[in-house]
Amino acid sequence: MSARVGGKLILERMKNVSMFVAAESAVKAAEARGAKVLEEADADRNKLNKAVEELKNWVTIFEEVTARASKDEVRAREVAEVRYGLTTSLNQLKADHDWMRDHGIGHIVGTILDAPENATAVNELKDRARQAGFKSRFTDERSGFHGVDTEALYAAAVDAYNNLSISAVEDIEKCLEAEDYIDRLRLLFDRPEEEDEAAGGVKDDAGTSGIKAD
Repeated sequence: MSARVGGKLILERMKNVSMFVAAESAVKAAEARGAKVLEEADADRNKLNKAVEELKNWVTIFEEVTARASKDEVRAREVAEVRYGLTTSLNQLKADHDWMRDHGIGHIVGTILDAPENATAVNELKDRARQAGFKSRFTDERSGFHGVDTEALYAAAVDAYNNLSISAVEDIEKCLEAEDYIDRLRLLFDRPEEEDEAAGGVKDDAGTSGIKAD
């Protein structure tokens, strides 16, 4: 082998070695870059996981706050409903009281005084009282009530009046025994003048049951 050929082979081998070294360096550099990329990816993944956990925590907190707010809203609504109910009941009681004062008591008294049973009993009581008083001023023979015990008749008339039963009063008592007694009394009396008054806006109250009278 000539020196020339040997030198050429040596050069080629050196060239191959250089290429191998360069390739190996390139591989190592690529591996280093890959490792760095993986490291950065791991760091980013850790940051992402941390962000996800924080987001989950915020979601949990938000759900808890929302749940508490919902409960508070329910309680507030319940309180408002109770307050409204109490206010309505108080207004209703006042309206019922006003109606009884302005109309109910007068109707009851008028019904008793105007009842036919009461008128008959009162007339009987007056007659017996007049007879007893008239006889007391004269002798038995001159009084015109000879042999008549006018005092006993008067006492019987008083007893009958005290035990008088008036059908209209029984109807009133039935109304007063009911919870919606104001409504029942209104329906019982049902005076046209009250209807005109209510239509004019002076009165427009509901009874104890919450039903407005016609």
